[in-house]
Amino acid sequence: MIRNVVNSIEKKIGLLYFFGKDKLLSLTTKAPCVKSNEETIEKIINEKCSVTRYGDGEFHLLIQSKDLKFQKRSEELSERLKEVLSSDSKGLLVCIPKVFSKNDLDYRTKQSREFWKDHVANYRLKWYQHLNMNKTYYNSTFTRNYIALQDKSKLGNYFNKIKKIWQERDLLIIEGQFSRLGVGNDLFNNAKSIERILCPNENAFESYNKIINEAKKRPKEKLVLISLGPTATILSYDLHKLGFQTIDIGHLDVEYEWFKENAATRTKIKNKYVIEANNRIIEDDKFINKEYQNQISIKIL
Repeated sequence: MIRNVVNSIEKKIGLLYFFGKDKLLSLTTKAPCVKSNEETIEKIINEKCSVTRYGDGEFHLLIQSKDLKFQKRSEELSERLKEVLSSDSKGLLVCIPKVFSKNDLDYRTKQSREFWKDHVANYRLKWYQHLNMNKTYYNSTFTRNYIALQDKSKLGNYFNKIKKIWQERDLLIIEGQFSRLGVGNDLFNNAKSIERILCPNENAFESYNKIINEAKKRPKEKLVLISLGPTATILSYDLHKLGFQTIDIGHLDVEYEWFKENAATRTKIKNKYVIEANNRIIEDDKFINKEYQNQISIKIL
């Protein structure tokens, strides 16, 4: 019992230290310039930009602080993530979370605010060491804009705006085997066509060369949407340099499903891999329709 009390006191002292240190750093160092979600979407639509995105998971792998549930860390992965983060490639939006300035978290739920306050208190200095503080970044959470928001009343218009990115476009979706972006909802109903490359749900980076070599065979007129965790961050960058327009689309489909269900918390979605709801084992394929099956050109598993 005494040991538990000591541990609790040590934890509180540690938190006070990190929050105090972060407060001092935030007052003495300019925060990076990060555009809003809406500005990010407008930029993509108006200029047909490519997108590579960093969240807390990608950053943990970049500094090699820990493995993710679905991706092991490695030196190679870390170096590639550093390379992409420092990129100034024309037409590529490097996106990071808009969480470093005083009022950035005001619109988020209490749970989301606490998560990011804790993350920034621990890692602000490391973020700043890897960022170009004179560069304009775009917002990586434009694909994560439902569950974390307090006010969800206008998100119908928000998702309709996002859908304009692929209006009447031929899509190549590179995704995890059970991600099934757009299956069972109308997210891509306005696309001209859809082709899919299915990849491992976990540790996709270990299959990176196979994935990019297959993607390179496709026409560059296709808009490439990628949902593969940290692998998508790198793949979007590499394919962009080869002349594709690429969007690291992340969890957008999951957020859209929660929006359609009016969900209050992160819940499981039938027949879809949702790591945040611990929905990792998919057993029932019966609902997968023939249209979806015909969209799959290859499985790299």
